[in-house]
Amino acid sequence: MNLVLDFLERHRARLKLDLYRVPERLTSVMLTPRFRASRHVVFLILPARKPYPVLVAKVPRLGERSQSLTREAAAIEAIQKMRPGGFDTIPQLIAFEDYRGYPLLIETALNGPLLDPPRVRRDRDAACELALDWLTDLPRTPQEQPQFEWYEARIAQPLNAFAGSFPLNVKEEQLLIHTQELITPLKQTALSPVVEHGDVSHPNLITLNMQNLGVVDWELAEIDGIPACDMFFFLTYAAFAQDDARTRRDFITPFNDAFFGPDAWAVPFVKQYAQRMQIAIEHLTPLFVLCWARYMSRLLLRLYNDDLTPASVEPDTAAWLRENRYYALWRHTLNHLDELGWMA
Repeated sequence: MNLVLDFLERHRARLKLDLYRVPERLTSVMLTPRFRASRHVVFLILPARKPYPVLVAKVPRLGERSQSLTREAAAIEAIQKMRPGGFDTIPQLIAFEDYRGYPLLIETALNGPLLDPPRVRRDRDAACELALDWLTDLPRTPQEQPQFEWYEARIAQPLNAFAGSFPLNVKEEQLLIHTQELITPLKQTALSPVVEHGDVSHPNLITLNMQNLGVVDWELAEIDGIPACDMFFFLTYAAFAQDDARTRRDFITPFNDAFFGPDAWAVPFVKQYAQRMQIAIEHLTPLFVLCWARYMSRLLLRLYNDDLTPASVEPDTAAWLRENRYYALWRHTLNHLDELGWMA
């Protein structure tokens, strides 16, 4: 019996597992995500002789409590409290506590077909509608901080961490200055914070009952996050899926086709999102630039467990980031701002 199953057996009554229809006889499948920023082992907890999990557990590989697991536990617990009866489209928190020297995060599982690239290719627009409906159904977050404090915490801080730790070349310094110029007006804009997932893409997307989107893996979540970023991220995932970019390794062409030029197919979905969320069209461009600059910065923060220090990024890590698709999207966006589809 592994660590997670032992914990569930010993604390079954206290965790009220019967309320979640978790049977007594359980087995598990261990997954080890291989992407560079991953620091956790994932356990799918299944009823004996059944194919679908009832719980999901995450355990840090090195045993220390990570910022990402703390963020995920806090996020799903807070979101479930924002609506009477909670949300069926996100997990529920079962436990987040230490056991035998390891922090354990345990939550309910969502089951259904993955909204993976082949399914997106079969009906791209239907997939985008699912994402649009899910994102605009999430509750608005009350503005608890003054606007400038929210801006500093959610927007300026990750970009400043990137600027202070990454070995910028001359071109990157210019791109970062341009980024700051473009997004600074957001500091004076009355943007309403939103629940932000941070990675609305495969394999985190599940179709529930074939008609609703379920979203898992909330390690990057912000309860008072930035509007539109999740929508931009999903549409980019849909563009990659449509062109099978993960295989062809050409990410710029589908990205450009989705957002740039008079025939950009993703623009109607962006405009629908903006209308539903009451975001002015003129704010979409700085939010779009911010989306990619911030995601790129947060990749570094994840690698260093949110502990970036001045000039701390090693040359091999810098080289890896420069080859990353999101670094390329950031550069492409800044070099083609006038071509963004909603600017026409």
